[in-house]
Amino acid sequence: MKLSRVKLIAYCGMVALLASLILGLLGYSNNTKEIDNIKNQLLEMHVENNIDLTMKYIKNSYGTLTQGDETLLDANGNSIEGEFGVVDSVLEDLGDKSTIFVKVNDDFKRISTNIMADGNERATDTYLGTDHNAYETVMKGEVYTGEAEILGENYYTAYEPIKDINNNVIGLLFVGMPTENLDKIINSHDTKMSNINILIIVFRAIALGSLIVLVGASVFGTKEEKEKTSSENDKSTKLE
Repeated sequence: MKLSRVKLIAYCGMVALLASLILGLLGYSNNTKEIDNIKNQLLEMHVENNIDLTMKYIKNSYGTLTQGDETLLDANGNSIEGEFGVVDSVLEDLGDKSTIFVKVNDDFKRISTNIMADGNERATDTYLGTDHNAYETVMKGEVYTGEAEILGENYYTAYEPIKDINNNVIGLLFVGMPTENLDKIINSHDTKMSNINILIIVFRAIALGSLIVLVGASVFGTKEEKEKTSSENDKSTKLE
């Protein structure tokens, strides 16, 4: 009876360790996903707030915008193409990249931006592209938020349609925050947590292996003892 209790306890311990090992793996995976979710929520709040502020910058600087010949016109009828006061103020005050687009046929052309391309030139006279993630959403007159790659750099972005007095989409405002530094911080945290979790999992695996060996030895020892007892009983019977 004593051995049976030992085996029962050992089996229960083995199951508990196995469950702990599985939960440890699942816990690490869920922790990583949760960090990513928090990061995206914070970035989304940031760009949504700053695109609203940038729209106010545009309103204060240019008044109500109207559509010209492949450009946007301010309240005085002057083209804002090549005017960088607003986008540079956004970079200086808010720390964000920003671009103003004009709608040209079925696409959007950059006419003012603080994003620098190769050669330290502003990335104007380039197009959003109809295959862009934001395209379908902004064409419906809705705000798009999400991750995007711009000139090889990862950003968390917001794109808000610029509309005329008749609510027609005539342009587009982009605000984006580079995610490189934040990604480095999160990756560093993930690496540290990964190392800690690996150590915990290794220790659990060792404990589980030891327990399996203990149970195996217990079962094997019990079997040998039974065979020995049976053999001794057979000998005793023959002597009688």
